[in-house]
Amino acid sequence: MLSPETCARDLVEARRSLTVLDPSSGSGRPTSLNEGYAIQRVATQQWDDEIAGWKVGATAREIQKLFGISECIYGPVFEKTVFRSPAHLSSAQFHHRMLESEFAFQFCKDLPPRQRPYDREEIIDAVDALFPSFEIVSPRFPRLTIDDIPQLVADFCANGGAVLGTACSEWKACDLAAHRVELWIGGSLRQAGSGASVIGDPLNALEWMVNVLRARGLSIARGQFVLTGTTTGIHTPAIDEKAIAEFGEFGRVELVFE
Repeated sequence: MLSPETCARDLVEARRSLTVLDPSSGSGRPTSLNEGYAIQRVATQQWDDEIAGWKVGATAREIQKLFGISECIYGPVFEKTVFRSPAHLSSAQFHHRMLESEFAFQFCKDLPPRQRPYDREEIIDAVDALFPSFEIVSPRFPRLTIDDIPQLVADFCANGGAVLGTACSEWKACDLAAHRVELWIGGSLRQAGSGASVIGDPLNALEWMVNVLRARGLSIARGQFVLTGTTTGIHTPAIDEKAIAEFGEFGRVELVFE
């Protein structure tokens, strides 16, 4: 493999210039998750933006089996690519327009690295809001490289941005696993799902994310959020076609690529 610095530079330049990289670049490809995360860390340092939050990917067991992995994967979400619903975004600013309907959780306390894992109660206590959200999945390659997970991880875990709906503070008594989510595109129901799609419960993904960062010497900072994984699969709306994810009592999130 080329050095993490060289691989990261290529990814950062592709993100900056909205060009795509050759997914079969031989010796330039990471061959393990550790190599993928090493490149991701360097690319994050090279990218001129602050981390607004984190995304969790591969949160469905069948997807993990397809990927040949036994746990979720993660990547950073940057401040300049976080938008508020209803969002009208230029399609020209993204490599791809793939959307995932996700529960997002915002933190009101820092959770710094430590030896002991954070338990579920500590994590929930540190969260002050739930958001209905879209993750914009937009890899720096011609397609989503699900057959090359180290490469996907290196590429900011394919994140292109996020759209957040209205914050909800009254969520802690809700059964998120059973909570229904509907994705509507162009006025038609595209797919329905629930929080159970996210490794059984979005809080499972949240707990996993916090403790993976902890183990790697990283922290969740006050004000950051975590996107916990898709409840309705991954779909690509056409230009000017409105996408709406309905989260019932938690509200909705809307996006149009123009």
